[in-house]
Amino acid sequence: MMLLVDVGNSRVKWARLDAGGGLGEQSAAPYAGWSVEDWRAALFGGQPVEGVLAASVAGDAADSALDAATRLATGRGVQFVASTREAAGVRNGYADPDLLGVDRWVAVVGAYRRTRAACVVADIGTAATIDVVASGGSHQGGYIVPGPALMVASLLRSTADLAAHHGSSGAARADQPFADNTRDAIELGCRLAVAALVDRSVADAERATGVRPRLLLTGGAAPGLLPHLLTAAEHLPELVLLGLAELARAGGLILGDQRTITRDAGTDV
Repeated sequence: MMLLVDVGNSRVKWARLDAGGGLGEQSAAPYAGWSVEDWRAALFGGQPVEGVLAASVAGDAADSALDAATRLATGRGVQFVASTREAAGVRNGYADPDLLGVDRWVAVVGAYRRTRAACVVADIGTAATIDVVASGGSHQGGYIVPGPALMVASLLRSTADLAAHHGSSGAARADQPFADNTRDAIELGCRLAVAALVDRSVADAERATGVRPRLLLTGGAAPGLLPHLLTAAEHLPELVLLGLAELARAGGLILGDQRTITRDAGTDV
């Protein structure tokens, strides 16, 4: 049995892949401040696993702690995947495949293998990333913008007057067309801004590929975006894990018990 791990900017998700290729129940948690023992206790309880396959944008400290915890639990290191030119029937659209964030790449693989059709992948978290895949499996590229919470934080950090009024009202409602107070104007406006970009991306993808793409939504902030989308979307919180499962089945991995951790997580997301 293999453990699949998706290490994001602030949260980690994991699930077991059984010998028959089936993906088990997903777990998730924020990992800030975790020690090696914290990683081991959280991820390796229950049934034993033979190895770990991970996609990580977390940086050296978290990757090293996960690797150390994996060695304690399994006797071998993590197998970290990397963005490649092609894998599992999907072709990377970046001129330099290494520069496409591995979380985006794995999500694209998972989305295309699920739809077998043109699709738009929107991963809404600390950052919001959007990727387009044509019907033949060719990744077309995409967009990166701050996620809704990061937009809110940026406004509050950079505008003293807005920050002073931010705590004066209740939470924004999904069914209200316009905000009638400062707090809701900020929070609702940031969600709508990202939702509008996702809708625009679907329209642009249709013009570029000639077919109406399916929209797949993932990421920790995705549920807050769903009520604001004009486009029908399939919500898949486990999309990166599904992509890891596809790579495990296809063998499109960077294998080995060790990896020199040199990637700067801030280079891409």
